[in-house]
Order: sequence, then structure tokens, then C-alpha cells
Amino acid sequence: MKTKIAVNAASGKMGQQVISQATSHSQVELTAAFCRSDHRLLGRQVGFNNIEYTSDIEQGLNQSDVVIDFSLPEGTMELVKQTAKTKTPLIIGTTGFSDEQISELKDAAKNFPVLLAPNTSIGVNSTLALLSLAAKMLGKQADIEIIEAHHKHKIDAPSGTAIRMGQAIAEAMGENFNDLKTTDSRFEKRTRKKGEIGMSVIRAGEIIGEHKVLFALDNEIISIEHKAQNRHCFAEGAVEAAVWLAQQPAGFYTMQDFLANR
Repeated sequence: MKTKIAVNAASGKMGQQVISQATSHSQVELTAAFCRSDHRLLGRQVGFNNIEYTSDIEQGLNQSDVVIDFSLPEGTMELVKQTAKTKTPLIIGTTGFSDEQISELKDAAKNFPVLLAPNTSIGVNSTLALLSLAAKMLGKQADIEIIEAHHKHKIDAPSGTAIRMGQAIAEAMGENFNDLKTTDSRFEKRTRKKGEIGMSVIRAGEIIGEHKVLFALDNEIISIEHKAQNRHCFAEGAVEAAVWLAQQPAGFYTMQDFLANR
């Protein structure tokens, strides 16, 4: 039986990628594509599919087993109000949430499944495991630097993926990421403090997403890097995770939960 998937912010770059992935997946059926009520695509057919772009979220959710969201924090929080009514499992690929908003998402997850993923790529989430291992072996002796690059249109910085990488490293070292992260040491004209996790941000051109983590020792450097060749990898991971989440009980999940239990 196919998993019925709805896509929020369906007119966006990631929304279009998710639609493409969903319609080509043998175990998935695209059942709804949401856009704003004033969007030019409203009422138009979604590619070669027998559905139309709609702003009627409640109706679309009632027809779906799970919904995938790549929008903005404000859009996600509005969507959560609707999924709370229908209890529809929700995959969130949106980034830039405040601590208060994340707390609200965790509260919502008490009543229906919510998977929050700063990055839905299978490769990136595998990279997190490698970073944890490296941090356990090298973290206390190394200067750690996370360098991330994205397209010029991306608003939040550092990226959600870079922050999650920093958190994974800090957790492996038994530390709190917020106590270790720094993004401004270069502008303060000071030397690095022991144990800092530096964050460097690049916003330029149409870079899809690149993340490199350096563990710099006095005489050698270990580098762990992930580069997205296109947005397909994010859509692929999101759809695979959606098929899994549709079968889970209420709870707050991550991509690590999906990878460990699929």
C-alpha cells in the first residue's frame, strides 16, 4: 500500500524537488500540494499528476498519511496548527527556528509524529555519525572549525546543518555546544580559546550546500566534508523518512532515529 504524501510550500525550490521525488517513488502517492491563496499556481495542475495546487490545507491533510514541509519558520508554525487537528505526521526540513518555536514543535509532537531535520540528506546525517566519532577521539586536542557555504538567497546563518554538526561534536565531547561555539573571534582580533568550535559562513552564488569540519592538531589536520551536488539528495531523504514516519507513534524524531530504525 502506497504512502500518501502532501507537500507544503509546494511551489518553492525544495517543494518542487519533493514533488518530483514523490511522484517517481514506487511506494508513494502525491495527494496534495499546498501553496499560498494568492499564488499564481493556485488551481493549476501539478505537473502530470491528477491533483491541483491548493491552499486548503485541512482537506489535503485529511487525504494524506504524512506531510513534508520545506518553508519558513512562520509557515511551519501555521502548518502545525493544522496538523494538530488532523494528527498528520509531519516532516520538517525548514531551518531557522527560535528556541521557543522548537519547544512548541516538541509540545505538538506529544500528539502526533514530528520529525525535525535541519538537513534531510542521507549523506549529511551519516556524516554526523563520523563527526561524533572524530570528536570523541580528537575533540579535546584539536581546534575545531565548521565551514559552511550556501547560495546568496539563504537567510539564516550559520545553517541549521552546521549548527547540528556543532551540537553532535559537542555532545560527543560531553560539552554544551552553546558554550563552545564562536562566530566572531576573527573580528575581535584575538587568538582562539581552547575548546572553541569556530563557525565560518559563506553566502554566494547558487551554492546548494557545502559543509566542511576541520579537526586541526598542531602538526596535522583531519577534514570531514559533505557537498550536495543538487537538491535531489534532500528530497530523496525527506521522502524516505516520510514513508517511515507515517508508521510511527506520536513523538519527536530526528533523521538519526529514521536511519537507526528503518
